[in-house]
Amino acid sequence: MKKFGSRCLESGGGWPYGVPLNHVVVDGRIYVHCAQVGHKLENLAFESKVSFCAVAHAEVLPAELATNFESAVVFGRGILVSEERERRKALGALSARFAPHHPAEGAEAMRKDFDRTAVLRITPEHVTGKARRGE
Repeated sequence: MKKFGSRCLESGGGWPYGVPLNHVVVDGRIYVHCAQVGHKLENLAFESKVSFCAVAHAEVLPAELATNFESAVVFGRGILVSEERERRKALGALSARFAPHHPAEGAEAMRKDFDRTAVLRITPEHVTGKARRGE
């Protein structure tokens, strides 16, 4: 076994890693933000291939032992975004998506946290989806 940072890797490949993330799609690319150090970035430095899963409109139906939902799984390449303008655009889009009625707070968070926030861009290569919408 090889060691990569504090993580063990077998045969040069990385451990799969899934973590819930807020995301936004801009110009057909997926953007997420995170801390500037951590498991995601260690894996990404080792291998740019990523998968990303999103679930929307989840509605649990206890009496039917079922769930109505829509989901997508994206396979693509992830990179750490270094260009300032693209980082600002992505963080602004995230803020607009998750706090659309609080633009001043979003601008203040960007001012305060920009230099300590990493932005990842996923360029999709293959997308699959699944849904159960009920009747």
